[in-house]
Parts: sequence; structure tokens; C-alpha cells
Amino acid sequence: MIAELLTWDFRIVLQAYLAWTIGITAILLGGGPERAVAFTWLLLFELITSAQDLIDTNLHFLTDVDVFLATVDAFAAAAWVTIALYANRNYTLWIAAMQVVAVSAHLASGIVEPISPKGYAVMVVAPGWIQLLLLAIGLTAHISRIRKFGPYRDWRIAINSTHPFAAMKQASYLSLAQAAWRERIK
Repeated sequence: MIAELLTWDFRIVLQAYLAWTIGITAILLGGGPERAVAFTWLLLFELITSAQDLIDTNLHFLTDVDVFLATVDAFAAAAWVTIALYANRNYTLWIAAMQVVAVSAHLASGIVEPISPKGYAVMVVAPGWIQLLLLAIGLTAHISRIRKFGPYRDWRIAINSTHPFAAMKQASYLSLAQAAWRERIK
């Protein structure tokens, strides 16, 4: 069954449609982390990969590992790990973890000669579907949290941060959050 899903011709079109739908929705309705995750997906996996498909220099046929896809996955992993470390959301950690799985698949395929093509394909393709699902769930939770409790901070900011606007930004988010729940009590 997994092999049939991996070789299904409509899989790429369906994933692109879902990515654009969820991505644009996240950019329009999401907070900072949702926008950052969606922008990373759309830029790296939709726009740059589509541009590479038009150019197609056949560099990925030189080895068993698709060098271009491995590079794009590595950039996405770096971006999503950074987002996950600073975002005030838990689902971003799972998205980053799924990307680390995809990057490790490229590494395993490059290091170990007799790796199963199906195993490699599952480790590279499956995380993308899970990431889109996690982004959709995270976006839904964000929208419902805002409707229920009001605005809350998007990013984790250390109190002793050296960023000049950190204290001011944190104070403004705290005052918004305090005002929101205090108004409901009255």
C-alpha cells in the first residue's frame, strides 16, 4: 500500500495543492510562527523546486542521492529548527523533527550503499505530508486560541535578551494578554 501511494501520479499535484492552500491560509490568518513555517515551505518546496524542475540540470542523477533535494531539505531543516527554537508553539518542534528525518534519509542513502529505495522514498516523502498536517493542526489551534483567549505572544523572548526591542515587545504582549483575560472576568 505504501509503495502504491509513493508511485501514485496524483500525489505530487495533491501535495502541491494542499501546500498552497494551507500555506496561504497560514500567511493570512496565522501568527509569526505559522507564517514563517508556511513561507519556508512555499519558498523552498514549491517555488525553488518548481524552478529547478524547469531548469533540470540532471545533477541529481550523478549519485543515488538527489543533491538538489538534499540541499533544499537541509535549508528547510535549518529554518524550521530555528523557528521551532524561538516559536511559542509546540507543533513547530514536530515539523522540525520531521525535516530532520528527511535530511537523515539523504545522509543514510549517501553513506550506506545498499539502502532500500522504498525506505529512502518513505523517509523523504512521508515527512512532508506529516508537516502539512501539523501546520494545518497548528494553524487551527492558533485561530481557536485567539478566538477563545485573545492575542498571545508568537515568539519566546528571553527577559535578559540583548535585542533592543525584546523588553518592549514582551511588555506589550503581556499587557495585551492581561487585558484580555481581565476584561472577561469583569
